[in-house]
Amino acid sequence: MESVKLADDRGGDLVVRLYEACGGAVPARLTAGFPLAAAFDCDLLEQPERELTAVSGGPCVDFRMRPFQIRTLRLRPAGGVGEVGSVG
Repeated sequence: MESVKLADDRGGDLVVRLYEACGGAVPARLTAGFPLAAAFDCDLLEQPERELTAVSGGPCVDFRMRPFQIRTLRLRPAGGVGEVGSVG
């Protein structure tokens, strides 16, 4: 994990930037500290490109990382704007 921050558009989503540093294709699971309403793959400008499926509607998202891939995920908390601001 390279960075975690609130989305620049102030919509209440959390943006997580990850990279695979060991040169292997690997399965990954991101577990948020809050329930997720949605999770998206994004471009570097934080614009959603495709929706990811949360595991059992909970706080986890499974995905795969390619060798040396940089990936930006946008997490939308269940309950709407302001939920993320109270976390950690």
